[in-house]
Amino acid sequence: MRIAIVVPYDLAEEGGVKSHAFHLAAAMRRAGDQVEVIGPLSRGSAPPHVRGFGGVVNIRANGADNHMSLLASPWAVGRYVRERAFDVIHLHEPMVPPLSYYALWASTGAACVATFHMYAEKEPAPSPRRPGRAGPGDLPLLHAGIAVSRAAADYAAVVWRRPLHVIPNGVPTDLFTPGTNGSPPKPGAPLRLLFVGNWRDTRKGLPILLDAYRRLLASGLAVSLDVIGEGSPGPDMSSLPGTTFHGAVAVEKLADHYRHCDIFVSPATGQESFGIVLLEAMASGRAVVCSDIRGYRDVANPEGFRLVPAGMRGHWLRRWRRWPAIRRGGKRWGPQTGHGHLPTTGRALADRVRSVYREAVAERSLGRATAAACSPRATVQPRSAGVKPPG
Repeated sequence: MRIAIVVPYDLAEEGGVKSHAFHLAAAMRRAGDQVEVIGPLSRGSAPPHVRGFGGVVNIRANGADNHMSLLASPWAVGRYVRERAFDVIHLHEPMVPPLSYYALWASTGAACVATFHMYAEKEPAPSPRRPGRAGPGDLPLLHAGIAVSRAAADYAAVVWRRPLHVIPNGVPTDLFTPGTNGSPPKPGAPLRLLFVGNWRDTRKGLPILLDAYRRLLASGLAVSLDVIGEGSPGPDMSSLPGTTFHGAVAVEKLADHYRHCDIFVSPATGQESFGIVLLEAMASGRAVVCSDIRGYRDVANPEGFRLVPAGMRGHWLRRWRRWPAIRRGGKRWGPQTGHGHLPTTGRALADRVRSVYREAVAERSLGRATAAACSPRATVQPRSAGVKPPG
Protein backbone atom coordinates (compact mmCIF):
# COMPACT_ATOMS: atom_id res chain seq x y z
CA MET A 1 0.00 0.00 0.00
CA ARG A 2 0.97 3.63 -0.50
CA ILE A 3 0.65 5.20 2.94
CA ALA A 4 1.01 8.74 4.28
CA ILE A 5 1.54 9.10 8.04
CA VAL A 6 0.76 12.67 9.10
CA VAL A 7 2.30 13.98 12.33
CA PRO A 8 1.12 17.39 13.61
CA TYR A 9 4.20 18.19 15.71
CA ASP A 10 7.63 19.41 14.62
CA LEU A 11 9.70 16.53 13.27
CA ALA A 12 12.86 18.34 14.38
CA GLU A 13 11.80 18.09 18.04
CA GLU A 14 11.69 15.06 20.31
CA GLY A 15 8.33 13.58 21.20
CA GLY A 16 6.41 10.36 21.70
CA VAL A 17 3.98 10.87 18.80
CA LYS A 18 6.84 11.43 16.38
CA SER A 19 8.80 8.44 17.72
CA HIS A 20 5.79 6.17 17.37
CA ALA A 21 5.07 7.39 13.83
CA PHE A 22 8.64 6.82 12.64
CA HIS A 23 8.76 3.39 14.28
CA LEU A 24 5.50 2.41 12.60
CA ALA A 25 6.64 3.75 9.22
CA ALA A 26 9.90 1.78 9.37
CA ALA A 27 8.09 -1.42 10.35
CA MET A 28 5.60 -1.09 7.49
CA ARG A 29 8.35 -0.40 4.97
CA ARG A 30 10.10 -3.60 6.05
CA ALA A 31 6.83 -5.40 5.32
CA GLY A 32 6.81 -4.04 1.75
CA ASP A 33 4.61 -0.94 1.99
CA GLN A 34 5.53 2.47 0.59
CA VAL A 35 5.33 4.88 3.51
CA GLU A 36 5.99 8.61 3.75
CA VAL A 37 5.89 10.70 6.92
CA ILE A 38 4.46 14.20 6.61
CA GLY A 39 4.88 16.82 9.31
CA PRO A 40 6.16 20.25 10.35
CA LEU A 41 9.91 20.77 10.04
CA SER A 42 11.42 23.86 11.66
CA ARG A 43 15.07 23.16 10.86
CA GLY A 44 17.40 20.79 9.05
CA SER A 45 16.81 18.71 5.96
CA ALA A 46 14.11 16.07 5.70
CA PRO A 47 15.48 12.50 5.70
CA PRO A 48 14.38 10.00 3.05
CA HIS A 49 10.66 9.20 2.98
CA VAL A 50 9.84 12.40 4.92
CA ARG A 51 8.13 15.56 3.66
CA GLY A 52 8.49 18.52 5.98
CA PHE A 53 6.47 21.74 5.85
CA GLY A 54 7.55 25.07 7.32
CA GLY A 55 5.66 27.86 9.02
CA VAL A 56 6.21 26.29 12.44
CA VAL A 57 4.76 28.14 15.44
CA ASN A 58 4.87 27.05 19.10
CA ILE A 59 1.56 26.88 20.98
CA ARG A 60 1.43 25.98 24.68
CA ALA A 61 -1.34 23.45 25.36
CA ASN A 62 -1.96 20.36 27.53
CA GLY A 63 1.00 21.32 29.70
CA ALA A 64 3.56 21.20 26.87
CA ASP A 65 5.08 23.04 23.93
CA ASN A 66 3.45 22.16 20.62
CA HIS A 67 5.40 23.18 17.52
CA MET A 68 2.96 23.06 14.59
CA SER A 69 2.94 24.26 10.97
CA LEU A 70 0.28 26.89 11.54
CA LEU A 71 1.61 28.99 8.66
CA ALA A 72 2.04 26.16 6.16
CA SER A 73 0.36 26.61 2.81
CA PRO A 74 -2.80 24.47 2.50
CA TRP A 75 -2.33 24.47 -1.28
CA ALA A 76 1.20 23.04 -0.97
CA VAL A 77 0.02 20.30 1.41
CA GLY A 78 -2.99 19.49 -0.76
CA ARG A 79 -0.94 19.37 -3.93
CA TYR A 80 1.60 17.01 -2.34
CA VAL A 81 -1.12 14.64 -1.08
CA ARG A 82 -2.99 14.57 -4.39
CA GLU A 83 0.14 14.03 -6.48
CA ARG A 84 1.17 10.99 -4.40
CA ALA A 85 -2.26 9.30 -4.75
CA PHE A 86 -1.98 7.54 -1.40
CA ASP A 87 -4.11 4.48 -0.64
CA VAL A 88 -4.22 5.36 3.07
CA ILE A 89 -3.73 8.61 4.94
CA HIS A 90 -3.03 8.02 8.62
CA LEU A 91 -3.54 11.10 10.80
CA HIS A 92 -1.93 11.16 14.22
CA GLU A 93 -3.81 13.52 16.57
CA PRO A 94 -6.45 14.45 13.94
CA MET A 95 -7.83 17.29 16.08
CA VAL A 96 -4.49 19.15 16.09
CA PRO A 97 -4.30 21.72 13.26
CA PRO A 98 -3.48 22.32 10.53
CA LEU A 99 -1.64 19.59 8.60
CA SER A 100 -4.18 16.91 9.52
CA TYR A 101 -6.97 19.17 8.28
CA TYR A 102 -5.22 19.95 4.99
CA ALA A 103 -4.30 16.32 4.31
CA LEU A 104 -7.83 15.16 5.11
CA TRP A 105 -9.45 17.70 2.82
CA ALA A 106 -7.11 16.69 -0.02
CA SER A 107 -7.63 12.97 0.52
CA THR A 108 -9.91 12.22 -2.42
CA GLY A 109 -9.61 8.54 -3.18
CA ALA A 110 -7.71 7.60 0.00
CA ALA A 111 -8.94 5.73 3.04
CA CYS A 112 -8.37 7.89 6.15
CA VAL A 113 -7.41 6.56 9.58
CA ALA A 114 -7.04 8.57 12.79
CA THR A 115 -4.89 7.73 15.82
CA PHE A 116 -5.68 9.49 19.09
CA HIS A 117 -2.77 9.93 21.52
CA MET A 118 -3.91 12.74 23.77
CA TYR A 119 -5.14 12.47 27.34
CA ALA A 120 -5.76 14.97 30.13
CA GLU A 121 -7.28 14.51 33.56
CA LYS A 122 -9.25 17.72 33.04
CA GLU A 123 -10.52 19.23 29.79
CA PRO A 124 -8.71 22.51 28.95
CA ALA A 125 -11.17 25.42 28.78
CA PRO A 126 -10.42 26.48 25.16
CA SER A 127 -10.35 22.92 23.83
CA PRO A 128 -11.77 22.39 20.31
CA ARG A 129 -12.93 18.98 21.53
CA ARG A 130 -15.81 20.44 23.52
CA PRO A 131 -19.31 19.52 22.31
CA GLY A 132 -20.56 21.87 19.63
CA ARG A 133 -17.13 22.58 18.18
CA ALA A 134 -16.48 21.15 14.73
CA GLY A 135 -13.33 19.31 13.80
CA PRO A 136 -12.06 16.51 11.55
CA GLY A 137 -13.10 13.89 14.15
CA ASP A 138 -16.74 14.75 13.38
CA LEU A 139 -16.42 14.23 9.63
CA PRO A 140 -17.32 11.13 7.61
CA LEU A 141 -14.00 11.50 5.75
CA LEU A 142 -12.38 9.43 8.52
CA HIS A 143 -13.01 5.73 7.96
CA ALA A 144 -11.41 4.09 11.03
CA GLY A 145 -9.97 5.10 14.36
CA ILE A 146 -7.19 3.96 16.71
CA ALA A 147 -6.33 4.97 20.28
CA VAL A 148 -2.94 4.25 21.83
CA SER A 149 -4.49 3.41 25.21
CA ARG A 150 -7.84 3.12 26.93
CA ALA A 151 -7.15 6.52 28.51
CA ALA A 152 -6.73 8.04 25.04
CA ALA A 153 -9.87 6.22 23.84
CA ASP A 154 -11.93 7.67 26.69
CA TYR A 155 -10.56 11.15 25.99
CA ALA A 156 -11.32 10.85 22.25
CA ALA A 157 -14.93 9.81 22.91
CA VAL A 158 -16.02 13.47 22.92
CA VAL A 159 -15.35 13.76 19.18
CA TRP A 160 -15.25 10.13 18.02
CA ARG A 161 -18.41 8.11 18.63
CA ARG A 162 -17.60 5.18 16.38
CA PRO A 163 -15.62 2.06 17.36
CA LEU A 164 -11.95 2.57 18.26
CA HIS A 165 -9.21 -0.03 18.06
CA VAL A 166 -6.85 0.17 21.05
CA ILE A 167 -3.35 -0.40 19.65
CA PRO A 168 -0.61 0.67 22.10
CA ASN A 169 2.61 2.28 20.98
CA GLY A 170 5.55 0.10 20.08
CA VAL A 171 9.31 0.46 20.32
CA PRO A 172 12.07 -1.20 18.26
CA THR A 173 12.98 -4.12 20.50
CA ASP A 174 15.94 -4.96 18.29
CA LEU A 175 17.46 -1.67 19.47
CA PHE A 176 16.13 -1.34 23.03
CA THR A 177 17.53 -4.52 24.58
CA PRO A 178 18.69 -5.50 28.08
CA GLY A 179 22.23 -6.10 26.90
CA THR A 180 24.53 -8.95 27.89
CA ASN A 181 25.99 -7.67 31.16
CA GLY A 182 23.90 -9.24 33.90
CA SER A 183 26.48 -8.86 36.69
CA PRO A 184 25.28 -7.13 39.88
CA PRO A 185 26.58 -3.63 40.67
CA LYS A 186 29.79 -3.40 42.66
CA PRO A 187 29.47 -2.59 46.38
CA GLY A 188 29.50 1.17 46.89
CA ALA A 189 28.85 1.94 43.24
CA PRO A 190 26.55 4.96 42.76
CA LEU A 191 22.88 4.31 42.17
CA ARG A 192 22.46 5.30 38.51
CA LEU A 193 19.18 7.07 37.74
CA LEU A 194 17.90 8.01 34.28
CA PHE A 195 15.29 10.54 33.17
CA VAL A 196 14.22 10.81 29.50
CA GLY A 197 11.83 13.39 28.11
CA ASN A 198 11.16 17.01 27.31
CA TRP A 199 12.10 18.18 30.80
CA ARG A 200 11.33 21.81 29.95
CA ASP A 201 7.63 20.91 30.19
CA THR A 202 6.74 21.08 33.87
CA ARG A 203 4.26 18.20 33.56
CA LYS A 204 7.21 15.85 32.99
CA GLY A 205 8.08 16.37 36.65
CA LEU A 206 11.83 17.03 36.54
CA PRO A 207 11.66 19.61 39.40
CA ILE A 208 10.19 16.87 41.63
CA LEU A 209 13.01 14.55 40.65
CA LEU A 210 15.71 17.14 41.29
CA ASP A 211 14.28 18.04 44.69
CA ALA A 212 14.40 14.40 45.79
CA TYR A 213 17.85 14.01 44.26
CA ARG A 214 19.22 16.94 46.28
CA ARG A 215 17.94 15.35 49.47
CA LEU A 216 19.47 12.02 48.56
CA LEU A 217 22.82 13.71 48.10
CA ALA A 218 22.40 15.46 51.46
CA SER A 219 21.71 12.08 53.09
CA GLY A 220 25.08 10.79 51.89
CA LEU A 221 23.76 8.27 49.35
CA ALA A 222 26.05 7.57 46.40
CA VAL A 223 23.83 8.42 43.44
CA SER A 224 24.07 9.86 39.91
CA LEU A 225 21.46 11.21 37.52
CA ASP A 226 21.49 11.35 33.73
CA VAL A 227 18.93 13.59 32.02
CA ILE A 228 18.17 13.06 28.33
CA GLY A 229 16.19 15.73 26.49
CA GLU A 230 16.56 18.99 24.61
CA GLY A 231 17.35 22.18 26.51
CA SER A 232 20.11 23.97 28.38
CA PRO A 233 19.86 23.67 32.18
CA GLY A 234 20.37 26.61 34.49
CA PRO A 235 23.27 26.75 36.98
CA ASP A 236 21.08 25.44 39.79
CA MET A 237 20.50 22.25 37.80
CA SER A 238 23.84 21.65 36.10
CA SER A 239 25.82 22.27 39.30
CA LEU A 240 24.26 19.33 41.15
CA PRO A 241 26.99 16.74 41.83
CA GLY A 242 26.67 13.62 39.75
CA THR A 243 24.07 15.16 37.43
CA THR A 244 24.66 15.19 33.66
CA PHE A 245 22.36 16.87 31.13
CA HIS A 246 23.08 15.20 27.80
CA GLY A 247 20.61 17.11 25.64
CA ALA A 248 18.95 15.27 22.77
CA VAL A 249 20.84 12.14 21.71
CA ALA A 250 20.62 9.72 18.80
CA VAL A 251 18.33 6.76 19.37
CA GLU A 252 21.26 4.34 19.48
CA LYS A 253 22.89 6.39 22.24
CA LEU A 254 19.56 6.60 24.06
CA ALA A 255 19.27 2.82 24.08
CA ASP A 256 22.77 2.65 25.55
CA HIS A 257 21.77 5.02 28.38
CA TYR A 258 18.84 2.78 29.24
CA ARG A 259 21.07 -0.30 29.40
CA HIS A 260 23.55 1.36 31.76
CA CYS A 261 21.12 2.83 34.29
CA ASP A 262 19.92 1.08 37.45
CA ILE A 263 16.49 2.71 37.65
CA PHE A 264 14.47 4.61 35.08
CA VAL A 265 12.42 7.42 36.63
CA SER A 266 9.37 9.25 35.26
CA PRO A 267 7.74 11.60 37.79
CA ALA A 268 5.20 13.06 35.31
CA THR A 269 2.37 14.95 36.99
CA GLY A 270 -0.34 13.95 34.49
CA GLN A 271 -1.65 14.43 30.94
CA GLU A 272 0.14 11.32 29.70
CA SER A 273 -1.93 8.90 27.64
CA PHE A 274 0.70 6.18 27.48
CA GLY A 275 4.35 6.96 28.16
CA ILE A 276 6.51 5.51 25.40
CA VAL A 277 9.60 6.03 27.58
CA LEU A 278 8.23 3.35 29.92
CA LEU A 279 8.18 0.88 27.03
CA GLU A 280 11.77 1.77 26.14
CA ALA A 281 12.86 1.16 29.73
CA MET A 282 10.93 -2.12 29.89
CA ALA A 283 12.41 -3.36 26.62
CA SER A 284 15.85 -2.47 28.02
CA GLY A 285 15.21 -4.58 31.11
CA ARG A 286 15.39 -1.69 33.59
CA ALA A 287 13.67 -1.19 36.91
CA VAL A 288 11.03 1.57 36.64
CA VAL A 289 9.72 4.04 39.21
CA CYS A 290 6.99 6.30 37.85
CA SER A 291 3.97 8.38 38.80
CA ASP A 292 0.69 6.65 39.50
CA ILE A 293 -1.30 8.31 36.70
CA ARG A 294 -3.94 6.92 34.34
CA GLY A 295 -1.79 6.66 31.22
CA TYR A 296 1.07 4.95 33.06
CA ARG A 297 -1.21 2.46 34.78
CA ASP A 298 -2.26 1.23 31.32
CA VAL A 299 1.37 0.19 30.77
CA ALA A 300 2.57 -0.80 34.21
CA ASN A 301 2.63 -4.32 35.57
CA PRO A 302 2.47 -4.33 39.40
CA GLU A 303 5.37 -6.79 39.47
CA GLY A 304 7.63 -4.67 37.29
CA PHE A 305 6.96 -1.09 38.38
CA ARG A 306 7.00 1.05 41.50
CA LEU A 307 4.12 3.55 41.30
CA VAL A 308 4.28 6.77 43.31
CA PRO A 309 1.45 9.33 43.80
CA ALA A 310 1.87 12.02 41.15
CA GLY A 311 3.21 15.41 42.15
CA MET A 312 3.58 14.59 45.85
CA ARG A 313 7.21 15.25 46.70
CA GLY A 314 7.00 13.66 50.13
CA HIS A 315 5.91 10.35 48.62
CA TRP A 316 8.74 10.48 46.11
CA LEU A 317 11.28 11.12 48.87
CA ARG A 318 10.03 8.22 50.94
CA ARG A 319 10.12 5.97 47.90
CA TRP A 320 13.63 7.10 47.00
CA ARG A 321 15.00 5.87 50.32
CA ARG A 322 14.03 2.35 49.25
CA TRP A 323 15.56 2.51 45.77
CA PRO A 324 19.02 1.19 46.69
CA ALA A 325 17.23 -1.99 47.84
CA ILE A 326 15.54 -2.22 44.44
CA ARG A 327 18.94 -2.26 42.76
CA ARG A 328 20.49 -4.64 45.29
CA GLY A 329 17.69 -7.08 44.62
CA GLY A 330 18.91 -7.22 41.03
CA LYS A 331 15.31 -7.11 39.73
CA ARG A 332 15.13 -6.43 36.02
CA TRP A 333 12.12 -6.41 33.74
CA GLY A 334 12.02 -7.02 30.00
CA PRO A 335 9.55 -6.21 27.22
CA GLN A 336 7.16 -8.91 28.39
CA THR A 337 6.60 -7.12 31.70
CA GLY A 338 3.64 -4.91 30.79
CA HIS A 339 0.13 -5.96 29.98
CA GLY A 340 0.21 -8.87 27.53
CA HIS A 341 -1.34 -6.89 24.67
CA LEU A 342 1.57 -4.45 24.25
CA PRO A 343 2.90 -4.85 20.69
CA THR A 344 6.48 -3.85 21.46
CA THR A 345 7.85 -5.41 18.28
CA GLY A 346 7.64 -3.58 14.97
CA ARG A 347 6.15 -6.54 13.14
CA ALA A 348 3.30 -6.95 15.63
CA LEU A 349 2.54 -3.23 15.55
CA ALA A 350 2.58 -3.11 11.74
CA ASP A 351 0.31 -6.14 11.43
CA ARG A 352 -2.31 -4.71 13.77
CA VAL A 353 -2.29 -1.28 12.16
CA ARG A 354 -2.44 -2.79 8.66
CA SER A 355 -5.60 -4.65 9.65
CA VAL A 356 -7.18 -1.29 10.51
CA TYR A 357 -6.02 0.08 7.16
CA ARG A 358 -7.81 -2.77 5.40
CA GLU A 359 -10.94 -2.02 7.38
CA ALA A 360 -10.70 1.64 6.38
CA VAL A 361 -10.23 0.75 2.71
CA ALA A 362 -13.32 -1.47 2.86
CA GLU A 363 -15.27 1.29 4.61
CA ARG A 364 -14.15 3.73 1.94
CA SER A 365 -15.29 1.38 -0.83
CA LEU A 366 -18.63 0.83 0.88
CA GLY A 367 -19.09 4.57 1.21
CA ARG A 368 -18.50 5.04 -2.50
CA ALA A 369 -20.98 2.34 -3.37
CA THR A 370 -23.59 3.81 -1.03
CA ALA A 371 -23.03 7.29 -2.41
CA ALA A 372 -23.43 6.06 -5.98
CA ALA A 373 -26.65 4.21 -5.14
CA CYS A 374 -28.23 6.93 -2.98
CA SER A 375 -26.92 10.48 -3.20
CA PRO A 376 -23.65 12.37 -3.50
CA ARG A 377 -23.78 13.17 0.21
CA ALA A 378 -24.52 9.66 1.45
CA THR A 379 -22.30 8.37 4.24
CA VAL A 380 -21.80 4.99 5.85
CA GLN A 381 -23.81 4.43 9.02
CA PRO A 382 -21.45 3.65 11.88
CA ARG A 383 -21.58 0.32 13.56
CA SER A 384 -22.42 0.07 17.26
CA ALA A 385 -20.26 2.46 19.22
CA GLY A 386 -17.69 1.29 21.66
CA VAL A 387 -14.01 0.62 22.19
CA LYS A 388 -12.60 -2.49 20.57
CA PRO A 389 -10.43 -4.42 22.99
CA PRO A 390 -6.79 -5.09 22.12
CA GLY A 391 -6.04 -8.24 20.20
